[in-house]
Amino acid sequence: MATLLLAGWCLSVAAAPPAITRRLPPEGIDPALLAAQLDDAGRQAWEEVPDRLQRLRQRLAKLSLDDETAHPEVEVLLKAVDHALAGGEWWQPEDLKRATWALDLATERLGQIDAGTAPWRTQTGLVPLGFRSQLDGSVQPYGLWIPDGLDATRPAPLWIWLHGRGDKETDLAFLHGRAQKLPEFQPADALVLLPFGRYCNGWKGPGMVDVFEAIAAAGTVRPIDPDRIVLAGFSMGGAGAWHIGARRTDRFCAVHGGAGFVDIRRYLGIDPATLPAYETLLWNTTDVTPVARNLLNLPAIAYSGELDKQRAASEIMVETLRAEGRELPHVIGAGMPHKYDDASKQRIGEFLARAVATGRPHLPNAVTMTTTTLADSRLHWVEALGMAEHFRPARIDASRQTTPRGSELIATTSNITAMALHDTPAGAIITIDGSELPATRDPATSITLARVGLAADGAWRRITPEDLPPLRKRPGLTGPIDDAFNAPFIVVGPTGTGLHPTVDAFVNAEMAHFRSRWHDLFRGELPVVRAEDATDEMIRDKHLVLFGDPRSNPLIARVLAGLPLQWDAATVAIGSGPQPVADGDAASHVPVMIHPNPLAPPTPHDPGRYVVLNSGITFREDDDVSNARQTPKLPDWALVDITVPPDGKQPGRITAAGCCDALWRIGAP
Repeated sequence: MATLLLAGWCLSVAAAPPAITRRLPPEGIDPALLAAQLDDAGRQAWEEVPDRLQRLRQRLAKLSLDDETAHPEVEVLLKAVDHALAGGEWWQPEDLKRATWALDLATERLGQIDAGTAPWRTQTGLVPLGFRSQLDGSVQPYGLWIPDGLDATRPAPLWIWLHGRGDKETDLAFLHGRAQKLPEFQPADALVLLPFGRYCNGWKGPGMVDVFEAIAAAGTVRPIDPDRIVLAGFSMGGAGAWHIGARRTDRFCAVHGGAGFVDIRRYLGIDPATLPAYETLLWNTTDVTPVARNLLNLPAIAYSGELDKQRAASEIMVETLRAEGRELPHVIGAGMPHKYDDASKQRIGEFLARAVATGRPHLPNAVTMTTTTLADSRLHWVEALGMAEHFRPARIDASRQTTPRGSELIATTSNITAMALHDTPAGAIITIDGSELPATRDPATSITLARVGLAADGAWRRITPEDLPPLRKRPGLTGPIDDAFNAPFIVVGPTGTGLHPTVDAFVNAEMAHFRSRWHDLFRGELPVVRAEDATDEMIRDKHLVLFGDPRSNPLIARVLAGLPLQWDAATVAIGSGPQPVADGDAASHVPVMIHPNPLAPPTPHDPGRYVVLNSGITFREDDDVSNARQTPKLPDWALVDITVPPDGKQPGRITAAGCCDALWRIGAP
């Protein structure tokens, strides 16, 4: 604590908290030192980079926006250089040369657009590309490998290759690699998609969203056969293939994971007793083992180098699926460290090619589904609509049969309180958890079922979607806090002074921290909107992330009455009942929370949108040392003691935290 003496007054001023060390990307080297290692032409080209970037941005701004596809494919190159300049992302002389390369390619593409063409969109081989993300409006890079002779008029199979960890593999290095380095697998009759994954976050959260946005973008370049999409990756990419493949199984015809990690506790050797219970509970939202049963629905194959320490991940997958009655093929590269050998790669490629030839089933007779969150709620024709305990495994096994009695749908469940069966025949006989429901003859193709009172042990009955309470945890609105950043969102900060200077300092610092994290780690600009500019349309269509308190942020004042939170100048109290679950002095405590937005309320057919208070992504810099640690650290709500300075692990001292119940209540009476 520093003390200032001013005209006889003694003022205590809190010392600024220590700076948080950035780990991703790692700190760069002074580019002047790197430029000294270039030849004269290289140094001159580097010195021209800032001015060239500005001129190219001016040219880009004058382009007609009629072609919304070609525009990002130029902008992504400029953004890569801009991010590198802003973040000091220079580690070797080659990085400076890549900046020149990116501006040269942007100049070439701008000239081609001026001539009314975009020839890079029809070329074969390696093509670095970009698209505009719906999450934040940023341009994100991706690459395609297109074999010569591939018929451009017919939908082609798509092989997705997820890259491994590269601390220095930022936009610039990634795009350059997509123009130079062949993918691990090169099928002669398929496209290969090389997503960026928002850089280096283990293909989770926005990184997972990036994969599906990149698929959509690739479909604007060449037609894609949606029934013949392979998901594969190695190392961090192998972890991503298992993570995404086990949660979006029905989007793919096969999944291949090489090395990687699938189980945080075993991979990192963590004793769960050393962490808060809510943090280890949330491992279920990113670990693969709780949802590995979904891989029973399609072909899957693992790979490990014989000498690779990360061989354990594949062995865990083999062990997990063996317990479910499936023997997962596990190819082991003889004498290999953390890499493929040619013989193993050929065997894996042949396995995946056979799966492509078979294709994805449209309406399988049997579906085995496990989920830990309603963010991953649907597999083929089976959809979970409610869970008794969120962030714990929930299970549906369903089958379609034709018997002398007619069409029968049979399902068994665990931890499920509501569900839907889609694409069902009219008049089907339904048996769920051993109870046969009365058959109906209506022509509905989707059937909604729920337990009475949404209780874990309630009897099953057939209902309509309108019978379910709109305000509940449901697909699209499940928590935890980090879930808000997997769909379009806007951030609104304080507009003035708040209830306490200490709170003002905290919320402004946390918003600035989120802005820098989003820029450095998720490679975008935080979509910040002033409170007075947040339109009804924005609030209706996007999640609302608010920093401040009820005095400093008018939108917090507007939503407060609809939240399980009381907040005034004296006290912060969290809870839905008359007695708070957690409370603290308002000058030294700040709530962080995710909840359905009262300004965008849910309806029977629309979950509405989130409101988030005073939080961004909840894992911080200390967790960037391993992608396995980049997992949600806070559940649906927490109370932060801000007398403890923020650091690379927490925003302050977490005095209490927990999950809302299935109806979004906290400590309900």
